[in-house]
This record gives sequence, structure tokens and C-alpha cells, in this order.
Amino acid sequence: MKVSVSLIALLFLFTGSIAVAQNETKANELLAEADVFIASNNLSEALAKTREAISITHDFHPALQKQINILFLMNDEKESVSLVEDAIDKYPHVPGYYYLRGIINNGRGKYARALDDFTQAIDMNPEGILFKCYLGRGVSYFNLLEYDQALADFTSSIQQNDTVAGAYYSRAMVNYEIRDYSAAVNDFQKVLTLSDGNAAMYFNLGMAFYRLNEKDKACPNFNKACSMGNINACRMSLMECAKAIPTVP
Repeated sequence: MKVSVSLIALLFLFTGSIAVAQNETKANELLAEADVFIASNNLSEALAKTREAISITHDFHPALQKQINILFLMNDEKESVSLVEDAIDKYPHVPGYYYLRGIINNGRGKYARALDDFTQAIDMNPEGILFKCYLGRGVSYFNLLEYDQALADFTSSIQQNDTVAGAYYSRAMVNYEIRDYSAAVNDFQKVLTLSDGNAAMYFNLGMAFYRLNEKDKACPNFNKACSMGNINACRMSLMECAKAIPTVP
């Protein structure tokens, strides 16, 4: 029985597509395992999972991007920078790598370079991470003391995804710096609807109320932050919130 060349080629392509799909499925399972290790701060095991995923899917961007991110979290600046630079050279049209380089550059204090990276990613209108790109660029602007641009980017990030506590917190810090304390209070309070908050958040919320001369609202936040170990909050609580002790006649 004769089988046409075109049919053989079609069968080969079909079989190859199945193999690729199976490899990507396995790679995604490994990345899910890596996420579990990241959540438990076991970064070395997470890194091993990404490397295993890459070994079976050489050009699988989620695996390579997660590997770069993990190396950055491990403070392996040299390797993370090397990998992201190579990825950008090889895949110049993938915005995720510019985003990652922007994150790394922010972490290295190279805010102007990070600004360029996030802008390149934003210009590509990346699906799924656009809100992160605006947030990252806002951080760059904030550290460069360019508050108007930072405020605009944090607002854009929130418009893209209004469930990220970090975006509201970042915008609150800008509002505090430009002395729009009412707006800062609103954003800090929004953070508390999206997260448990931390000592720094409660202290900053207390300071925003304090600047509004609303000490009755500032003090509970100072006290909360102090109970969570914030020394500055303890000082503010002691200086501004301690009730006068009546003297005994």
C-alpha cells in the first residue's frame, strides 16, 4: 500500500504537535511545583523545577522567565542579568523579558534603565502583565522623584487591575509625598481591604491621619504599628497618643 508523501508529512507534523503539547503540559506542572516551593521560600528547589521544565521545552518562555525571577529573588544578580540579557537578544519581541530586566534594574537602583525597560514592555501592550509594567515603571519614577509620572503610572496600573494592594500602597506613598494626605488615606485604607497590612502600612496610614490633624484616627494606627514592631510608630504613639497621667493630690 502506497502512502503519499504529503500524508506522511501531515502525520509527522501531527505527531510532533502532540509531543510539543505533552512537553508543555509537563513543563507547566513543574512550574506549578516551583510556585509551591517559592511560597515556602525554598528557592533552590523552585529553581531546580524551572531548570527541569526548560530541559524538556527549550523555548518555553514561562519557564525561562520564572527561572530569571527566582535567580533574582536568590540575589544571584550576575546570573539573572546574564539570562535576561541573552533572552532579550534572542527574543526581542517578548515583552516579559523587558519587564523582568526592569524589575532587576529597579532592584539594583538603576532606575533610569528600568524606566526604559518598562516603557519598551508597555509599548508592546503585553497581555496579562501590562498592570505590572505600569507598577514597575511607577516605582522607577517614584525613586527618581518624578512624582507626577509615578502617580499617573500607579493609577494606570490600578485601572488595568484593581485588585493589587501594592499599586494602591505605592500610589498612597506618592500622594503622601505630594501632601495630598486625604488621597493617601483613601489608598492606604484600600490596601487593608486587599491585604492584612503590615507595620509600615499602619504607621504610614497613621502619619497621613496625623498630617490631617486627625489624631483620634492616627493614634490607633500608631499603636497597631507599634505592636507589630515599628519603632517610629512607638515613638509617635508615646509623643502624641499617651494620655496624661493624673497627679495624686
